[in-house]
Amino acid sequence: MSLVEKVVAQFAHPTGFWGNITGFIMAHRPSNLERNEWAISLLNLQPADRILEIGFGPGVAIQKMSEIVTDGVIWGIDHSEVMFRQASKRNQRAIAAGRVRLVLTSVSQLPSFDSPFDKILAVNCFQFWDHKTDVLRRLREQLRTGGIIALVHQPRLPGATEDDTTKAGESFARYLEMAGFSDIKVERKRMKPVSTVYVQGSNL
Repeated sequence: MSLVEKVVAQFAHPTGFWGNITGFIMAHRPSNLERNEWAISLLNLQPADRILEIGFGPGVAIQKMSEIVTDGVIWGIDHSEVMFRQASKRNQRAIAAGRVRLVLTSVSQLPSFDSPFDKILAVNCFQFWDHKTDVLRRLREQLRTGGIIALVHQPRLPGATEDDTTKAGESFARYLEMAGFSDIKVERKRMKPVSTVYVQGSNL
């Protein structure tokens, strides 16, 4: 495995010492923070919303969303034990208050949720999912009628270009359509080193 492949593998599934370093980078890199804040702004969160974040990483987006979702609940799933520990520590107060619930699992093995969600968010992790269409169909079953899912992506591989962002947006939109989502919307934000794309589908 090349060095690049090893780095990518850590961002896909952080483990051990390097996983902790990866989590630190995720939590503090300015582009990550900017990307998360932009995605959250497009979700139009409401205080009583029920939210699910898939691949919550170090829990930065959940922490930000919990400042807005004060009367609802935010669930998060991630398959990395390292990220689960970091996110749990970062959100310990909201967890203790019952406003945030984190589960160590993969998107292909969804836990049982007590009620449908208003919104589902996945940032820079959809590209790692297996059986994407099937998983999206199962996620659509977890959304209330009128609920939305947002897939957000900023290409991070060395040499990534604006064309990679465009292709990701087109691909994500097709997957959402195949999974039965409607009213597909694509937004783009100019960023460094390359733009971020936000692809939203509705459960109508």
